[in-house]
Amino acid sequence: MRIKKRNDILQQENLDLKDKISKLEKKLSQNDRLNIRTEKVLKESAVFKTLINISPSAIVQTTTGGIVELINDGFTREFGYKPKEAIGRHIDDLIVPGEQMEEASTYTDRIAKNEIINTDTYRISKDGERKYVNMVLQPITEGNTVKSLYAIYTNIANKKKDDDTKSVIYNISAAALTMTDYSDIFNSIKEEIGKVWDTKNFYIVLYNKDSQTLSLPFYQDEKDYFEEIPVKNTITGWLLKENKPSLLTEKDIDELEAEGEVALVGTPCKVWLGVPLSIENEIIGAMVLQDYHDENIFNKDDLRLLSLIGNQIALAIQRKRMLNNLIIERRKAEEAAKLKQQFMSTMSHEIRTPLNEVIGITNLLLDGKPRDDQMEYIKTLRFSANHLLTLVNDVLDYTKMESGSINFEKATFNIFEFLDEIRRSYSFRTESKGLQFSFDVDKKIPANIIGDPIRLNQILSNLLSNAIKFTPEGSVGLEVREISRKNKEVNINFSVKDTGIGIAKDKQSIIFDSFKQASDDTTRKFGGTGLGLPISKKLVELQGGSLSVDSNPEEGSNFFFSIKFTIAAAEEDKEKIGEEEEKWDELKGKKVLIAEDNKINFFVANKFLKKWEINVTHAENGREAIDAIKDNDFDLILMDLHMPEMDGIEATEIIRKSDDPEISSLPVIALTAAIMSEHEAQIEKLKINDYILKPFKPRDLYTKILKHTK
Repeated sequence: MRIKKRNDILQQENLDLKDKISKLEKKLSQNDRLNIRTEKVLKESAVFKTLINISPSAIVQTTTGGIVELINDGFTREFGYKPKEAIGRHIDDLIVPGEQMEEASTYTDRIAKNEIINTDTYRISKDGERKYVNMVLQPITEGNTVKSLYAIYTNIANKKKDDDTKSVIYNISAAALTMTDYSDIFNSIKEEIGKVWDTKNFYIVLYNKDSQTLSLPFYQDEKDYFEEIPVKNTITGWLLKENKPSLLTEKDIDELEAEGEVALVGTPCKVWLGVPLSIENEIIGAMVLQDYHDENIFNKDDLRLLSLIGNQIALAIQRKRMLNNLIIERRKAEEAAKLKQQFMSTMSHEIRTPLNEVIGITNLLLDGKPRDDQMEYIKTLRFSANHLLTLVNDVLDYTKMESGSINFEKATFNIFEFLDEIRRSYSFRTESKGLQFSFDVDKKIPANIIGDPIRLNQILSNLLSNAIKFTPEGSVGLEVREISRKNKEVNINFSVKDTGIGIAKDKQSIIFDSFKQASDDTTRKFGGTGLGLPISKKLVELQGGSLSVDSNPEEGSNFFFSIKFTIAAAEEDKEKIGEEEEKWDELKGKKVLIAEDNKINFFVANKFLKKWEINVTHAENGREAIDAIKDNDFDLILMDLHMPEMDGIEATEIIRKSDDPEISSLPVIALTAAIMSEHEAQIEKLKINDYILKPFKPRDLYTKILKHTK
């Protein structure tokens, strides 16, 4: 019994021991697994640290609050902080520049939302150097909670420099195109280059080959200042001789000096970076950066980038020089045109003055009812004088068209009366040459139109005169047709046909060129300057039309053109139609002052004015005219523009500035032999009422006096 009980006790103890052993084995098994797991984690952690340390990028692990927990070797290389200096500090206090703090503060909310941030930004190293980096912020989460943060910084300074260089090149090019002053261009270049390098010591050199000197239109330096130096023995001179971009350290410069290549002028520098500037293989100068403190501030990449910018600067200087040359050439052309205009004005005045006398005396003789035998001589004299006047007018109009100063009147005239005068005038000329003259006018054309009858007469006169001149026998004709009518505008076609010598097809284009004839002997056989057709063509084109020709040798020619005119209002039509022609008694008793220094010109004008029963007073210059106005009440002044002592322009200016309203408002008609563009501008400025061009037609003079004395 006792033995059985004992066995039971032993058996129970054995079971308890087994249970204890089982529990111990179980506990030991859990520890082994934990140790294995711990060993694995440690191994993975070592691998991770190795991986982040061999990364070329700067990597940092922080808490969600920004406290640094881990940095890699790349972080130390990039920003200069060792682990013991960085861990435990706030990342913003380490590498975020002051101006970037606001930007950095915006990342907190985005990180809390488990958002990955990728941006290009600036960060600052331990020694204060700004770093342009690509930054990736990666939140690390457990479940849905952000536990920590990894930041990866990749230096992209080279990419930034390339982008800046492209921008600099573009902006320099734009400055050269838009800026007109060299100092503005060079200041813009300095500002742009400052985006890539420090420009405390930067200058642009221009090379003068003739004087062998270097001028410095832009120079900025901490130590020295130069405006112009001899090229010999300078580092810049050596650069221009080598003609290639160069990066020189202090040692390189000392070696060049020892070899006699350079003789240093000014303060020695630690590093010198220069590129030659050349245009079409001609060296024009150089661009230089230097530094007195840091030999390593520039490298080969800087030399390459500066060369690219230097090429653009050379192009900018070339464009500026070309622009300057164009401006100079334009000024020369304008000056030549001005001198030519002045010459033509003077010559016009000098030729027209005696012509005025000849034509004026001729008109007076014709009015004196000469005998039949005298009439032939007088008409011949008048024809020759008018022919000479036509040549002068052609040259004058050609000059005015070249200068762009020709103007067109907008006058109401009766087209049928106008054409009837043309018919009468050229009927005599064709009849005297034995030619038939046909005249065909479309009766549907509105009678009264608005345009420039003087220019139209000039065009048709040139064409009809040519037709008669180049037609030995046969006929000459004028045909006028309405082409179209729209609203208040009518398009009229004019055609001048002849059966003359004709024009070869290959010559039909050159006859519209100035001073050109269809044949070399045309001028000798038929006369003329070769200006009639070019002037007519231009007059037509300036009014919106075109002058063309259809011709064959020995078959005659057809010159035709069309011009649009405004149809006159009904009231104007009635007024025009109701006008009485050849009425000469409406100026009786008018008082007119003639300011004219040429005695014959005054004699001619005075004869006509006396005939119209006008009371005439004579002044030989502008000063006499001013005195005469003070003592007399005149209805109008005929003012010659070219007079000694005081000319008509100055005299009119005094009249217009008078305090007496009766004097300041006195009608003034300019009487001149050279009405060029500069006079027209003065006429408009001085409010001269009108002008008469010498030699004048009596009817024109009468009409203008009547118009301004009513």
